[in-house]
Amino acid sequence: MRFTELISLDQKVRNGINGEYTFRKISIPVPGEDLTLGGLLCTPRDRGEYYYAVEHPKERILLHFTAGHIRSDLSTLTTNKRHVSVPFVIGRDGTIYQLFSSKFFSGNIGKGIGNIDTGNAQDKATISIEISNYGYLAERDGNLETFYSRLTDDFGGKAPVDIYCSLSEKEAYIKQEAPFRGQTYFASYTEAQYNSTIILLRYLTAQYKIPRQFLPEPERYTASENVLLFKGIVSHVNYRAGGKWDIGPAFDWKKLIDGVQADKYVSTANVFERADWEDFGEEGEEIGSEDGMEQYLPKGKDPKTQNESYEEAPGVNI
Repeated sequence: MRFTELISLDQKVRNGINGEYTFRKISIPVPGEDLTLGGLLCTPRDRGEYYYAVEHPKERILLHFTAGHIRSDLSTLTTNKRHVSVPFVIGRDGTIYQLFSSKFFSGNIGKGIGNIDTGNAQDKATISIEISNYGYLAERDGNLETFYSRLTDDFGGKAPVDIYCSLSEKEAYIKQEAPFRGQTYFASYTEAQYNSTIILLRYLTAQYKIPRQFLPEPERYTASENVLLFKGIVSHVNYRAGGKWDIGPAFDWKKLIDGVQADKYVSTANVFERADWEDFGEEGEEIGSEDGMEQYLPKGKDPKTQNESYEEAPGVNI
């Protein structure tokens, strides 16, 4: 999947590839601010039970990247009867896709600190956001290839070459001077994704009274029991000592932190100005609160099973 195709793929998904999803506009005021959380409620057809409609106190907001593109991201995170999901996915073009209310939960941390043999305690205490991004990339013959390139399956078969970009396309990736968890090249994020992530974090911190605090460097890129005591915004690597790369130093943390902690933030984009959003209801028909979206959500999993362990989703991070 070449990175130049990713924005158009976002548009194709919204415009109804295979009629797989129903989209409804979300327009929710950020408490106490002249700022609006705009996005799309995404409900798959004929699939459900990928989250628990159960409320637990929230202590942290957890950032991930998906290790894929938006079509595979949404498909994986809405797998029927599999409780591995997150309430929010942010597309390359900045679209915020909401899969269920942020007051509910699903499995997303996996076998991480404080989440093993605890009835999924940390899944319940966090609100997770997935940013659509391929993650680390491998250098071969002047190109950068995705994790899925040349991947060998359980039966000995090998996947085709999957080139993400060439080394000359420097806007597509970030090269780490010092490798992070053994990897040097990482796919870059878009300005639209930073903007939407900032707005979403300002909304969630205000809604749940979570401090707008981040772990200091270098603790921000390591796993430690300290994450269980921290109240604020963290990422997947803070729970996992290995096997995960989301989200390390190949990310503009300063931009994000400045935007989240500013006294006032002005959005750099209006998602509802996009021409291809005109079919998602007329003005005034937007969902104006998370409570208002519950009538449209697919069925959640049986609450009696919320403490059961689960297998992590296929792929690198989700």
